Amino acid sequence: MDIKNELLEGSCNKFGNSFLNYFNWNDIDISLTRVDIKNKKVNVISSNYEWVLICWGDDLDLLIGERLRSGLQYWNDYSDAYNKTLSKLNENKFKIDFCTKYLDSYEIFSINSKKNFSMIDMINIHQYHPVIADFAHRIWSQSPEMNLPLRAETPLIPKSTEELWRPFNELLDIHQYMRFGNIRFTRKEMITIRLLLSQCRIKGISYIQGCSEASEHKRIQNIKDKLGCPHASSSVLFNALKEHGVTLACLGVMINFI
Repeated sequence: MDIKNELLEGSCNKFGNSFLNYFNWNDIDISLTRVDIKNKKVNVISSNYEWVLICWGDDLDLLIGERLRSGLQYWNDYSDAYNKTLSKLNENKFKIDFCTKYLDSYEIFSINSKKNFSMIDMINIHQYHPVIADFAHRIWSQSPEMNLPLRAETPLIPKSTEELWRPFNELLDIHQYMRFGNIRFTRKEMITIRLLLSQCRIKGISYIQGCSEASEHKRIQNIKDKLGCPHASSSVLFNALKEHGVTLACLGVMINFI
């Protein structure tokens, strides 16, 4: 679908210029997409207008259901059509979606990285989401002609925010626990451990887990208690995880962050 128009191009340019002092567009691209299921419309704004034209030109909007899953998803976990379009970017290390559901709508905050970033870098960039969302909302409200049609017939049913790394969690969908000797961790505890090993902060972990920071602190304390080191520092906790073989179980996930 060809969505080329001056109004969309101008809005994308305005977005890029307005946040030029906060982001290095030589390193990343940022896009925000709002999908209104009830009213069958899509709004999009991006620091890279050409990328928006490519996505819609390849009719990826017909597969938008793949992206409507609350939480965090890498583009290389989507279908081949997405990865074929992603390969058209000259500079790309990885592309990631942060999807949030609001009543009958979804907001997808996307980051395309042109260099290696850690997960904590991604979380830090995502903290600008509310400001960018307000900026975009004002533009979309002032220009209803920017509304694009939601052509996908049946968006996929959203999955839990816990589905952060699909291949690893498919097994956990069947078996809700992981055991290391006499220690057994729940799925949420394993997600927390993996994020801790990725050097994410409590604030970022609680956001991904969909809970308060207090609840996340309590979960970490439960992990320490199970490992027999209730008062452990971060370094001691990591050593305990290593000794029990937990870090080795998370190795495949850690490689994806490099």
